[in-house]
Amino acid sequence: MTYHTWALRTVALAKQVPREDLAGDLDANGRLHRNPVDQEMNPFCRRAVAQAVRFAQDTGGHSTVITMGPPSATDVVREALAWGADRGLHVCDPALAGADCLVTARALAAAIRLQGAVDLIAVGRNSVDGDTAAIGPMIAQLLGIPFVGPVLFVGPHHGMPGARTLQVRLQLDGAVEDIRITLPAVIAVAERSCTPAKAPREAWPEPEQVRVLTTRDLGKGPWGAASPTRVRAVRTAASTRGGAVFDHHDTARNVAEAVRILDDRGALQPGGTHADSGATPAVPRAAAGPQRYTLLAAVGDNTGPGSRALLGEAAALAERVGARVVALAPAEHARQLARWGADEVLAASRYDAGPLAAALARNPGLPPWAVLGPASPWGRELLARLAATWNAGLLSDVVELGLREPQPGNGTTSQSAPRIIGGKPCGTHHIAEIDTRSDTQIVTLRTGCFAPRRPRTDGTPIPVSSISVTQQTGVERLTRSTEDDYDALDRAEVVIGVGRGVEPTDYGRLNPLQVALGAELAATRRVTDATWLPHARQVGVTARTIAPRLYIATGISGSPLHMAGLGRAGTILAINIDPTAEIFAHSDAGIVGDWREVLPLLTEEIAQHLPRSPEKRQ
Repeated sequence: MTYHTWALRTVALAKQVPREDLAGDLDANGRLHRNPVDQEMNPFCRRAVAQAVRFAQDTGGHSTVITMGPPSATDVVREALAWGADRGLHVCDPALAGADCLVTARALAAAIRLQGAVDLIAVGRNSVDGDTAAIGPMIAQLLGIPFVGPVLFVGPHHGMPGARTLQVRLQLDGAVEDIRITLPAVIAVAERSCTPAKAPREAWPEPEQVRVLTTRDLGKGPWGAASPTRVRAVRTAASTRGGAVFDHHDTARNVAEAVRILDDRGALQPGGTHADSGATPAVPRAAAGPQRYTLLAAVGDNTGPGSRALLGEAAALAERVGARVVALAPAEHARQLARWGADEVLAASRYDAGPLAAALARNPGLPPWAVLGPASPWGRELLARLAATWNAGLLSDVVELGLREPQPGNGTTSQSAPRIIGGKPCGTHHIAEIDTRSDTQIVTLRTGCFAPRRPRTDGTPIPVSSISVTQQTGVERLTRSTEDDYDALDRAEVVIGVGRGVEPTDYGRLNPLQVALGAELAATRRVTDATWLPHARQVGVTARTIAPRLYIATGISGSPLHMAGLGRAGTILAINIDPTAEIFAHSDAGIVGDWREVLPLLTEEIAQHLPRSPEKRQ
């Protein structure tokens, strides 16, 4: 590669995470217990390290890897040094114990400033134990530089000799986008962007090669004790399924008995997209006149099914606390947004996350009581930037919402207002209940986990105001191509999920069942990493959550990381040749057998149970 005449100074941020699922226990200070022995570098951070080292080596530059954590986290830096990083830093201080993502971002930003001029900061797309995807945008906001992600490809931009620019390809929801970024910048590296950095333990240097930074080096805090977000409790996310598994020698019998369960559960009867679609009544519009609180719902310019669920949850919270819901969205959608839960619309002149966050920070009517947004690349960046700007706690990737009334006698502004409690995945088998002490509460929702509410019937126009947003600097969009219909899985009543047990050359064998049921295809991460299906089809803890009436898992092992995206599926049928496969514990019915043999029989059997059209009855 040619990078003209300049050498890059790069920084990779790497996190240590549990190798196995967290135990879910809290200590006396409300912190999660972690086994210091069984830890490893976050898989997504391995890509960030690989990219940072590659750029420094290719340009004759210099690479630094920084981690933050307890003493055991030094191992993450040692492995990165063995991979080729030039320098390793470990931010470690008891004062940082229990730091949330905001305080972590502040500490890491301070460590980066100590390095002098830095061109490129690489972070993992997210972490497998926290999944906030907020550190990168927060650091970009704190340092005042651009952020882009998730990044599939990054390389030199050949069209501008001498310019300190890179060309980047982003993996967005259902699309890929090529952009040019001006350095310095922060990039969040996607899963399939490069070979992960892995070095054998015997090649790691001694711990003394890693420089330790404390809060004395970083400067004045506040640090760990100032974390606005806290974990209130952790509970096991027990499976509510574990249905019958049919393993007779007669495959036709297995299929017939499984289909009988599907029929009994109503999984073969066309209805709403979700098993509980429309079951929750609409929330009435807020009363005319000023309300005590404002809830900002960051919809953006994507008004698909996820936005309906987002506004429904916003309206439900607003009704309980006496708030008005202001939808941040284009004015032309005001009527539809009102039916979904908005009381007002704030229309931005553009929706680039960085400039939009800056414009909202200048708005005299903000910050609000709460901000709700989608756990999408755009929503995560915008809300992370707002959290850093407003010194607010961020509840990320929430799959449950609750409310706690104010605690009397506290005397602080924030505690005199109702507190949002969010439930989010913690590891693969637990749900952490989190809240924040900050005046403004910021929440990203996995909208697929929430049932859409019935639309309001009141058609009265709602107020629309506008906010001017400046053009983004340092980021130039070049091309955008649609990779897939992102909303297809949200609309689908039936979804067939495929794992690595189904080769892409065999996808045609799925077609008869797809046609019979009008089904869409979904996939595990390993399938989309191999580019067998588009990224928009990935379901799981690091991707999307869906709620079809029927999900047919084909050749899927049943990793909790994948099943976390299916908690609201009405019925799950699993097909796997391994009778001990974990997928059967997460399904309502299971068939043990080779999917190639099972699917033709399943298609025929299901056809006998499907409702016939009036023409066919005559």
